[in-house]
Amino acid sequence: ITPSTDLHWTPCYDNFTCARLTVPLDYTDPSIGTVAVAYIRKASTSKPIDSAESIMFNPGGPGDSGIDAILSDYGNMIASYIGPDYNIIGFDPRGVNNTGPDFDCFRGSPPSVAAEFARRFQRPIDSKSKDSIADIFELSGGFGDWCSHVHANDSVKYANTPAVARDMLNFAEKNAEAQGKKAAEAKVWYWGISYGSVLGATFSALFPDRVGRVVLDGVMDAEDYYRGTWKTALVDSDKAVQAFGQACHNAGPGRCAFYFNTPDTILANMRIVLESMRKQPVVVTDPVVTDSPRLATYEDLTFMVASALYTPYQYFPVLAQIFSDLSGFQAPRNGSSLFQALASDPQTAYGTFATIGCLDAAGRYNLSSIAKWEAHIAEVQKTTEWVSETFVSAPLLCRQMSIVPPKSQQFHGEEAVASRTSFPILFIGNTIDLVTPHRSAQKMSDQFPSSVLLTQKSVGHTSLSSWSRCTAKYVRAYFRGTLPPMNTTCEVETIPFFTDGAF
Repeated sequence: ITPSTDLHWTPCYDNFTCARLTVPLDYTDPSIGTVAVAYIRKASTSKPIDSAESIMFNPGGPGDSGIDAILSDYGNMIASYIGPDYNIIGFDPRGVNNTGPDFDCFRGSPPSVAAEFARRFQRPIDSKSKDSIADIFELSGGFGDWCSHVHANDSVKYANTPAVARDMLNFAEKNAEAQGKKAAEAKVWYWGISYGSVLGATFSALFPDRVGRVVLDGVMDAEDYYRGTWKTALVDSDKAVQAFGQACHNAGPGRCAFYFNTPDTILANMRIVLESMRKQPVVVTDPVVTDSPRLATYEDLTFMVASALYTPYQYFPVLAQIFSDLSGFQAPRNGSSLFQALASDPQTAYGTFATIGCLDAAGRYNLSSIAKWEAHIAEVQKTTEWVSETFVSAPLLCRQMSIVPPKSQQFHGEEAVASRTSFPILFIGNTIDLVTPHRSAQKMSDQFPSSVLLTQKSVGHTSLSSWSRCTAKYVRAYFRGTLPPMNTTCEVETIPFFTDGAF
């Protein structure tokens, strides 16, 4: 699809239309150059496509593709919430998938090189191993040096969240013009989940008078994100593991493969299995799940614990089976189910995730010495017993990353505040979310005083990790102009081990 400064839609992927908009790398200095942003449109089924309101969707990351999301289950999922009256717009933010600039830090190398690096670098640390702690520290520094060298003279520094927020406004203006309306009066309609909440809060702070409808779901603490510390994200993660123990016990031995007589006993036996894996990994030789003999390790299992907490209604039964297979309580230890689950777990575009996050942090939190790194580990471990080793290295990725956005595109999280937006923001927070705790949603809602916080009584990451007719009702009403009452809490229809959370 040929990029254009105006919005021209082309049929794509059978039942969708696509477009590429040419935008300035820096809106304050268009002479620097341009980049093409990719969009996909899922059409309204009840209104003419060219007159229906368009709702932009961001699936998180940073680094997740909005186009891939709309082509996957997310497209139908969002439609089931908002109803048939709207076009749903997926887009690839700068540096992601179909949109430049190219974040690849392994240019010219076979894909297997990046995959092998991610395999070594993307798993948790073992906090009791000095070698593990030192290895990831040195490797992250090498990654920062490597990427900074590769991108020293290109436009990657313009692929940051404030720039993407400006691209959102540009889309709204071009879409308005295509419909014969005034660009200056265009408003952004948007639903962002996880990191998408940071993008939405950034947009709403920069352009408070251009908010049409904005739903921020699975809400990150924008101040913590822009500082680069990631210290507030995990405060509810242990509650999510405790919810697994309770749900397994409630389900009983017929549904939960790791059932024991109390929830606390289930958690205690999980600790036993984890420690046994730390001391002695399990070799996997099943040709169905591996192409060569490989070790299932402690780090693999801790990664799987964290992954399962994102979508408990689908993965709690899987996690129970994995712990049962690795326990050796009733049969020899077997790591095949762990490998099978790891193979199905979607992998983040690692360089993209790291580079966008580091650009936004702009060097504010630099773990420049092994002593600072060890102190950071200790601090995070005070917050969570179960998933600290999986997430603790997120800020470390920025060590020795010397790519910095221009001043015009630097943003501080404490700036994500607006006394008034042209329409109030709807924040949504689960009661238990391992990486975007409810208190972050409350904090961000407080920073936008006209906003409303809708609470969903569920475990998982974002409201979309389970199905709630109540939440869907309020979201649909919001896009039609009606806010939920203050302090509204919604129940869900999904029960772990009994329903899979599918829509």
